[in-house]
Amino acid sequence: MNKELLQRYVEGNVTSEEVEIVVDWLDQDEANVREFMALHKLNDISLFNRGDAKRTKRANIGELRKIGIEILKIAAIFLLVWGVKDFITHEPVEVELPVTYQTIIVPAGQRAEVILPDSSRVWLNANTEIVYPTQFAFGHREIKLNGEAYFDVKHNPSQPFLVKTEKIDIQVLGTEFNVLAYAEKTVPEVTLLNGSVEVKAKGISVPYTMNVNEQLRLEDGKLYVSPITQFDYFKWKEGILCFHNESVESIMKKLELYFDVRIDVRKAGLLKHRYTGKFRVDDGVEQVLKVLQLEHQFTYARDHELNLITIK
Repeated sequence: MNKELLQRYVEGNVTSEEVEIVVDWLDQDEANVREFMALHKLNDISLFNRGDAKRTKRANIGELRKIGIEILKIAAIFLLVWGVKDFITHEPVEVELPVTYQTIIVPAGQRAEVILPDSSRVWLNANTEIVYPTQFAFGHREIKLNGEAYFDVKHNPSQPFLVKTEKIDIQVLGTEFNVLAYAEKTVPEVTLLNGSVEVKAKGISVPYTMNVNEQLRLEDGKLYVSPITQFDYFKWKEGILCFHNESVESIMKKLELYFDVRIDVRKAGLLKHRYTGKFRVDDGVEQVLKVLQLEHQFTYARDHELNLITIK
């Protein structure tokens, strides 16, 4: 790979065609990714030594979608595909050091996988945003989440892992769990599949320590805990939407969220029906509607300009 091209990419000075070249090269070999990350780190050090206090890098998501990468399996590629914005803050320590953060935003109808600085893995669902430091500070690992994510956290007793959302915070040492917390759009949920987590909810003074295979919901200012009954739900990581005896009303809300479309249901009785089934995200929202039509009689029309689906 041309070193000059890589350097220009790190500096954010490339064309959309050159971005494709770099993406293809990164996808060929893990060694290429290591080389790229080493160059990126050297560039960061150079910027810091020159006294740059802040920098921002954002890829054009509209252009990068054309590349056709469905899911990212290495953290470096997020710099290319989903878009990253870096900003500098300072922690009050003995020597004031700069901390660089990354923001990952996953578009509607997509999903992504992130490898965090401590090697923890996070899968992000559609319309999800996550903010985390490029290096975790001593004593804690903290990220911010708006959306839905599945975490496989690297065990480290001396460095607790904290997930902060608008209404709940989840603290762990090392475990697997799912968090559903779209701001203002869903009832916050935490589902524990392995290990142990402590959940602190705003407005509730006593935190709750979850057990394996429990699901916790924060609704109307109260915590509700129940056993997990359907593990298929977590197949969203693989691009599969699974519904088990779920109301059509709930399904429609999820379709709006995952596919970034408004759905106006004018057949009120339809919302009370329940449905069980699985769908591939790649097949799109209309495939779900067509299958639902087989069991429940309704018609729909889609207005692409208004981004609206009307069901009658």
